[in-house]
Amino acid sequence: MQQRARMSFSMVGLVAAGLLTVGLLPGAAAQRSSSGPIAVVNLSGVMGGLAERADAEAQLRARGEAIRVEVDTRQAKLRILQDEFAALTTTVERLAAEERVDAELIQFMAWNELMKQELDSERALLLEKLYVDIMAAVKHMAESDGIDLVLVHDSSGGIQTSMDPEAPPLEQQVRQQIAMRRIAFAAPRIDRTRDIIIRMNNAYSPQSP
Repeated sequence: MQQRARMSFSMVGLVAAGLLTVGLLPGAAAQRSSSGPIAVVNLSGVMGGLAERADAEAQLRARGEAIRVEVDTRQAKLRILQDEFAALTTTVERLAAEERVDAELIQFMAWNELMKQELDSERALLLEKLYVDIMAAVKHMAESDGIDLVLVHDSSGGIQTSMDPEAPPLEQQVRQQIAMRRIAFAAPRIDRTRDIIIRMNNAYSPQSP
């Protein structure tokens, strides 16, 4: 009798354990990230969705517009000097006016080149900062969600070609882009691009340096 009771208790224990296992597994799977140990992130998609980049781009556009206004002002000044030079008749006056025009033109060209370099530098620093911030967000997500490997998703966009006369031949452009691709396919369930955008936008403050 006692043996049968022990067997009954054992069976009940096994059934209960089985029920608990069946009941717990779905809940555990739901709490765990659906991407599993591998995920992909589309860097272009992340950058395009960041409020931080939108604000920085707006600042760069405003600076570029201010530079264009200054360009117009300096060019107007040059035209005035050129008109004054054209109106002169004596050789001495023309030589002096020509020197003023040349000096102003050289100064304008040097300033214009400096502004281009500064804008290019600011844009490069912006992209570098965004990349560093994205990598930090990806690392934090991977560590918090138990993801072992995050790949850059480079197969989501199509092949892009340029008809610019200075661009390489179209065939070369296509070959280069194909050679650079590393991911042939990634299931949408492992794409964490949107998660990174949400994380970074939630953490971003326009007042932050």
